[in-house]
Amino acid sequence: MCGRKNPDAAGHGHTHKRVAHSMTMPSRSKHTILLDCGTSYAKVHYCGTGRRRIIPARDIMRHPDRYTVAAATGHNAGVRAQTRVNELVALAHGGLALIPDKNFTLLDCGARDVKFVKVRNRKVRGMDWNTECGAFTGQVIELLARYFDMDASAPPASTGRLPVVCGVLGMTAMFDRIAQGAPHEVAFSEFLRGIAFNCQTLVGRPDVLYLSGGLCMNNTFVNSFSCEVRPLGRFVLLDGLLRATDPAQDH
Repeated sequence: MCGRKNPDAAGHGHTHKRVAHSMTMPSRSKHTILLDCGTSYAKVHYCGTGRRRIIPARDIMRHPDRYTVAAATGHNAGVRAQTRVNELVALAHGGLALIPDKNFTLLDCGARDVKFVKVRNRKVRGMDWNTECGAFTGQVIELLARYFDMDASAPPASTGRLPVVCGVLGMTAMFDRIAQGAPHEVAFSEFLRGIAFNCQTLVGRPDVLYLSGGLCMNNTFVNSFSCEVRPLGRFVLLDGLLRATDPAQDH
């Protein structure tokens, strides 16, 4: 080894001279992941460690060679994924993995649509999504919250609601309310209550609603529903991928 005494010259204090060797740097090893790649954000599960993180979806799209995607779901799931799982299927599996109830309704509010599954006696009895009434729901809410610098933990500022057709047209109605003199907190709250009303109507107005997606972190939105809402967080579809791709699971 470099810098150690030569055993053949013991007692003479001689040492080997350091020799520069040309070295080839090892290539960066790829991470094997499960991926929920939506329009705005990608949720990543590292298969080796179980670590999870949320990154902008564009990072995955720009650097697909950094990962080995074992399975993927989401709008941008086609990023060289070995297995692609339909979003509704992943949502159903995620709900069954996380929710102990025999009967439940699970709603996922994404950046560009809303989707839901209904489970009865631990069997999926209905699933659907809405890209019209739910068009760009999550994305519009996030943009408006940033624009108005809204506190996502604040309670709704109004008990009224706007007749929201979709996220985009609802935003127009909200700005009309502001132009008429309504404070932006009130107009934004009425916009959220209109979105929540549409979501409840879409899923059949259950007494208890489980919620998936980034809007789980927006307490103003969660409290805009007239039913009990139980947020599950942003990784429900990743839990669904784990369940859907595990042959040991009883599907």
